[in-house]
Amino acid sequence: MICDDTAQIDIRKLARLVPEIPEVTDFEGERIVTAWTNTNYGGRRQWFLCPSCDRRCAIIYRRGDGPLWCCRICGGGRYLSEHESPKARKLRKALKVRKQLGQRGGGLLTPFPLKPKGMHPVKYARLREHAMPSEREILIEDLAEAVGKSVEAVKAILALQG
Repeated sequence: MICDDTAQIDIRKLARLVPEIPEVTDFEGERIVTAWTNTNYGGRRQWFLCPSCDRRCAIIYRRGDGPLWCCRICGGGRYLSEHESPKARKLRKALKVRKQLGQRGGGLLTPFPLKPKGMHPVKYARLREHAMPSEREILIEDLAEAVGKSVEAVKAILALQG
């Protein structure tokens, strides 16, 4: 089960929509139970109890077999990002930083975005400082793959040139 694509109920979002979530409710023919825990600063937090294993969880997912609703553990759920290759994960993170800086397209081959209006210069510098080496690694890996050489060989060639 891919959690990102599965029907789910998040108790945190539900609490914003409904004034009070009952401790026990019948939903689609299945009994859904909630529990409360105390937080560190005197508040309380409500949780779903998984219908399969009674584990506390914030999100329950719909599944096809057995009980209709379950926690991520019982449903064998994984997030979409867990199925990405390490290279795809690096690229997604790099593009996320560029999107945060206002870039709408062009990928990594466009110049690094300028500081957006309203962003603190220190935050921009920190994002840029973190993103540039990561982007360089991605581009070197792609270049090495394209020319059929190792990443180390491409780094050595680039070091000689500049």
